[in-house]
This record gives sequence, C-alpha cells and structure tokens, in this order.
Amino acid sequence: MNITSPSPKKDFILGLFFFGGIGALLYSTVVLTGFSLDTRPVLEVRFADAAGLREGDAVLVSGRHAGSVLAVRWLPDEAPDRRIGVDLELEDPLILHQDYRIRISEFTLLGGRVVEINPGLPSLPSIPSGTVLSGQMGITTLAALGELVAENRDAVDEIVENLRLASRGLARGDGILGSLLHDPKMLRDLEGILESARTIGEDIREGKGALGLLASDPEVREQLVSLLSDGAAAMTDLALIADDLSEGRGALGAFLADPDLREDSLVLIDNFSRASIYLRRLLEDAEAGKGLLGMVAKDESLAADARAFLADLRALTAKVRAGEGSLGRFLNEDAPYEEFLAALNALNRQLEDAREAQPVSSFAAMLFGSQF
Repeated sequence: MNITSPSPKKDFILGLFFFGGIGALLYSTVVLTGFSLDTRPVLEVRFADAAGLREGDAVLVSGRHAGSVLAVRWLPDEAPDRRIGVDLELEDPLILHQDYRIRISEFTLLGGRVVEINPGLPSLPSIPSGTVLSGQMGITTLAALGELVAENRDAVDEIVENLRLASRGLARGDGILGSLLHDPKMLRDLEGILESARTIGEDIREGKGALGLLASDPEVREQLVSLLSDGAAAMTDLALIADDLSEGRGALGAFLADPDLREDSLVLIDNFSRASIYLRRLLEDAEAGKGLLGMVAKDESLAADARAFLADLRALTAKVRAGEGSLGRFLNEDAPYEEFLAALNALNRQLEDAREAQPVSSFAAMLFGSQF
C-alpha cells in the first residue's frame, strides 16, 4: 500500500519549521549557555567571604567578559581568609603574573556580583598553572557610604543639625523661603513678578520692544552684531593708539615723549595767545572808531571810497588776468616778455661796453686834456 501526501508544499513548510526549531534550540544551548565540547581552563581561587557570589556570575578580565563562575564551595578546614573556594571557568587560557589581583565586586547598584581579574604586569614573573590563587573582597557601595559617614561623623552631624535649624526657620517663617511660606503679601508679590516675567517673555516672543525686535528681526540682530564688531575694532584701534603714544610714535607721541617739542609747542601756543590778544585789541579799537579800520567802519564816505578802491582794484586785476593793456599783455603774452628780455640784454651789453671803455677814456683825458 503506497501512502503519499496530498500536499507536498505543506509538508516542506512543516519540516522547515521543525528543523528551524531544532537549530534554535542548539543555538541556545551552545551559544547562550556557553556550552562547548572543548576543555576550558579553570582557576581555583580562595576568598574569605563569598559576598553573595553565585554560580553563573560573570568573570571579567581587565573589564572584558572572559568566563563565568563554575562553583562556589564552603571549605571549613581552611584558614579564615580562605574558607570560600571559587572555581572560575574561562573561555581562553590566561597567564597571571605576580602582581595579579582577583576580587569580588558589585555588578550593579541594584545587586549582583562579578569576579574581576587583573592579570598584572607582563614584565613580572608568571604564576605557574594549577596554583591555588587568593582573592579579596571589593568594597560595596553601601560599605563605602558607611565608611564615608564614619570617617566624617562630625561633618555629617553638622549637616544634619543645619538641616534641622533650617527646617525650624522655615516653620517659623524666617528668611525669604519662610516668608514665602507664611506671608501672603510676599507670595502675591512673587506671583506678580512671575506674571510680569511671563508678560515680558510673551512680548519678546511677539516681537514687541527692543528685545522683541532683536529676537524677531534678523536684520536688527545683524546690525547689532555689526555695531558690536565695530565697537570692538574701535577699542582695538584705541589700544594701538595708546601704545603708539606711550612709545613716542607719531606726532602726538613725539609731543608727549620729546621735551624740546613740548617746549616749542608751549611757546607756539603762547604766541597764538598773544596774537589773539592783539587781534582782540585791534577789533576793540576798530569798534571804537580808532585807526584806519575803525575810520572805515565808522565813516560811511571813507567806507564808500574803500569799496570803490577795492572794486577798481578788482576790475584792474581782472583786465590784467584777461590780457588787456600793456601790463596784461606783458603778463599773458610771450612776445612782449621776450622783447623785454631782449631789451634788458641789450642794455646790459651796452653797460658792459661802457664799463670796459672807461679806463681808456680816463687815460686819454690825462694825456691830451679834457677836450679829447
């Protein structure tokens, strides 16, 4: 009798799920539980106290997971500091040196234990394989806190006393916090301050006021940043100028550093002061009608003559500048100027000839008389 499945596809899917479940079971057994067919190295360590260490707890070598606790045994016949025997199963062989350290520590603040191993310095001699090792108890968080409190008992008592006094002051209404707890008016004032702060925050968020404008307008922020940058640059320039002045660089620096220059500047300032005094006196005399300037200022006819003279002088200079008249042609044209130079040269030559002929004429007059 031949029995065949009506649906080979369903059988294939069923077989796939079956063998997949077996694979997952093998993975959990081999990988998650650390199962291995190979022999793993085991370290035997003695402790004074197990501190809650259990089988399966992690073993860390220099902070890296390297194995687990295989067994925790009670050894009543051993010395008090070696009554707990712990077997540590490692994933890989480990070489320990003479300064090795093994201790039981807290895994988390909520509990749990872990064995920490520091192999020591490789430069020191190694520990032979199979040696029974010694371990220590790591300090727990609660024990460390207890030691801290015990070592600083006076300070802790003082802190507790201060807290007690502060709580009493709050209960009596002392200080700002006590007043806030017992004084309704101060509480209302605080609420008003908070309300004002909230209003200011809303105004800033809505772009009201200077701060709101800065917060909402990028252009204004850029202008403020530019202004601050310019101010910083100006302060830098002022610092450089101050350095130049202190070192005597530049005119003002030389004035501050050179005594002779300062003396000359003081003399110049004194001369300006005297000149201003004379000018003030001249103006006072003119206002009083004294001197030519005063007469011109007081006498209308003289002032009219002065204005006419200045007008004529201006007209004359304009004609000369325009090249009108002999003087204008002489100043503005090249030919009259060259003729004038030629005449001067001719006159100069005649004077030279007369000067050279003067000794001959004098000698002839001496010989033949003045009629020669």
